[in-house]
Amino acid sequence: MELFALRHGIPVDLDAWGGGDAARPLTEAGESQVELFLSALHARGDLEVDRILSSPLARAQQTAQIAGRVLGAPVETMSELASGASPDRILAALERRQEVPARLLLVGHNPDLPMLVAMLAGGSSFSYILDRCGLARLEGELAVGGMRVAWLRRPGELG
Repeated sequence: MELFALRHGIPVDLDAWGGGDAARPLTEAGESQVELFLSALHARGDLEVDRILSSPLARAQQTAQIAGRVLGAPVETMSELASGASPDRILAALERRQEVPARLLLVGHNPDLPMLVAMLAGGSSFSYILDRCGLARLEGELAVGGMRVAWLRRPGELG
């Protein structure tokens, strides 16, 4: 299995936003960054997915919808990916699904996704923070310690 973990794009600044955090959208720059970054990875053949699961928060939903258009994959909301989710809870939700596609993209938040990546890769000391729009690719079996991190990509790294 290939599992991709994508942090949402650049959101509107929380202090400048008049609404609640859950409804905070991406900036125009954030939308552009997501589209350009994912388009470049897709064009290189580095990013192909069968399904996208997203946090219900607006900034993640927008990121997932852009990813769905770029990658031609369906998008579903998974409440367990909301900000503040535990890796155990995310993994349990994935395991409960009747079908987990061979190539899956998760769209969520820090520190939830990095903690999930660490758990799946079997390293409690493995820690990093995904930059906004940062992407990790894992390969292996969807189980604690069953995967390895194949690569990490950040938007600024692509030329």
